[in-house]
Amino acid sequence: MLSGEPKQIDVATYYLATRYLDDIHTKYGMPCPASGFDLRKQIMEAGGEGPARDASFALGDEFKAARAKYYPDGVPAYEEIGDTAFITFDAFEAMPDDVDYYKTAPTADAKDTMGIIAYSVQQILRKDSPIKNVVLDLSCNGGGAANTAVYTVAAFLGETNLSVEDSFTGAMVTNTYTVDTNFDYKFDSKDTLADKGLNLYCLESNVSFSCGNLVPCLFKQSSDVSLLGETSGGGACAVQWISTATGGAIRISSPNRLSFLKNGSFYDVDRGADPDYYFGKKDSYYDREKLVEFLHTTM
Repeated sequence: MLSGEPKQIDVATYYLATRYLDDIHTKYGMPCPASGFDLRKQIMEAGGEGPARDASFALGDEFKAARAKYYPDGVPAYEEIGDTAFITFDAFEAMPDDVDYYKTAPTADAKDTMGIIAYSVQQILRKDSPIKNVVLDLSCNGGGAANTAVYTVAAFLGETNLSVEDSFTGAMVTNTYTVDTNFDYKFDSKDTLADKGLNLYCLESNVSFSCGNLVPCLFKQSSDVSLLGETSGGGACAVQWISTATGGAIRISSPNRLSFLKNGSFYDVDRGADPDYYFGKKDSYYDREKLVEFLHTTM
């Protein structure tokens, strides 16, 4: 760091992020301009993403390979099997800047999380819908935009609270969210799956990280959504980018810890949410015909 040589500083910054900090949120971002932007590719190819991130990606590949056996052409974002609806996405994606669902409602082709959730909720609540069970599949979800995560939870529960604690200052705040999924400018029962007599479930795994972990944790506290699979992967802190004095950048976990509020106390979500029904085999997640049969036994 004190060498005065840009490339040495960047290599040291890489090792700081990947070997010493080494959490899944943390990653080496870019070298300083004096080192040349091609240096990042060289460093990453030689050293990898770091033990924690490499292990998480490898586990994610195992789950995706198991899923591909049942969905070789890709899993649909919304699928109905008998009386059960499945909602699946692998990241919490923000809505594109050029999209306005108040002008044009989302369709089955929606790629962003809000579009997928809004479309799915309206399909499930359509007239004469056969749906009795709803499964949100976050088994391969590595996180993403927090606003879309709370949108998802509120669509299931009707309302959700998100608490954040600053680990440096001890400051705490709780925000309450509701959603408009049918885009009629009203926040009412037509926007949510709550109180409709539906059996609500969430598939989670060790791959479910950051926002993919936050959502199961918020579900766990509500007791209105049953968790299926294995304990989610943690990741309590919101991410933060920081720059070096030379103009390089790394991403780290910020001091802002995502939490839930219980009996006036804040609890961070880093340990993950334990499932209500444990799945020991990856095929159990993706053989959806058998999964539907299993859900019928839990009703």
